Amino acid sequence: MNIDTMRFSHLLEVDGLYDLNQFLARTAFVIAHKNESLATLLSVIWYLPVNSPILIVTNCAEIEKEKLEKALTEQLAHHPHVYLIHQKDEQVARFFAEHNVHSILDASGRVVNGKGEGMYIGALLASLLGDPEWIVFYDADNFVPSALLEYTLAMSRLFMSEHASSLLHAGEKHDLHNVRICWSSKPTIGATSIPAGEMGRCTRVVSPLLTELVSHWFARDCTVISSNAGEQGFTMEAIRTLRFSSGYSVETFLFLDLLSHALTSSEQSQRVVLQQYQAQSPHFHEKGDEEHIKRMIADSLGSFYYFREQFSPRLRRQIQRLYKEMGLEFRFPTVYPSLRELRVEKDEIFANQYRLSAQRPVFVEQEDLCG
Repeated sequence: MNIDTMRFSHLLEVDGLYDLNQFLARTAFVIAHKNESLATLLSVIWYLPVNSPILIVTNCAEIEKEKLEKALTEQLAHHPHVYLIHQKDEQVARFFAEHNVHSILDASGRVVNGKGEGMYIGALLASLLGDPEWIVFYDADNFVPSALLEYTLAMSRLFMSEHASSLLHAGEKHDLHNVRICWSSKPTIGATSIPAGEMGRCTRVVSPLLTELVSHWFARDCTVISSNAGEQGFTMEAIRTLRFSSGYSVETFLFLDLLSHALTSSEQSQRVVLQQYQAQSPHFHEKGDEEHIKRMIADSLGSFYYFREQFSPRLRRQIQRLYKEMGLEFRFPTVYPSLRELRVEKDEIFANQYRLSAQRPVFVEQEDLCG
């Protein structure tokens, strides 16, 4: 198990631009969208590479979906690989039903609400495309999305470096590799100063528990600062292997499941790599109220329940104390099977029904009609 916190003295290198092109050509970007405005969503997309698959998974009000689709089709005419998938889409729900993932469906047969469910759908569509080697998750509620340029460049350097290292070992399997972005700070819009190194309210509670777990499981002195990273990337091998969980638990659960694979895997040829990238850019997004944060913390703590058999007594006491001190309710997330368990194979026909460019009318230029 390789765990590192990465900082760069500089971000751009001329020799790395070729690797950047290779990375972008083989990476799918998933945007988790709920009720963010069209302007905010478009500004996020503006900072993503034009020729990479961009998978927008939205859980907006269904009545707004058609309007959103029309606006994106008009505004993104030069983006050839943009996909819009609504979380309540009937075809997606049918796919999960046919693959016996009934726990993700509500009483009406649609996918339930939740961020974890949206990420699961995004990972599924990226897997059905068949071509990506990496997948990156970004949230739509980013009010200064130029930070995504740094995140994407950093992931390119980290993923391509590990990729090159893997190729040196003949016969070695693909890595389970996860890069998690640690924000420089989370200032409020209009703030007169930007405090550096200030973690989010949820991360401050959950990350020390993962630090204790890493110390106990791997005898590693590593400070975890990315338990609830909304911006993160994976090799497709990793995203197909890991399980997903419901709601706001997903980021912590994916972290725990990755650590669990490193602890229990008998396949020594498959490396597990976790890198926390310490960004320089501040991150501006909508801040939830205290009740929202408490729910996120409760969801995250619920993730630990599924791995409790291998906890140290000290970690058990820490978790119990947090529940008591913060007055949290027990919220155990639903866990969904990995895409590998579903035996998901490439199916571009299914994926392309959500591709915006495929729905655009074909206009014939007047000069062409005149010969």
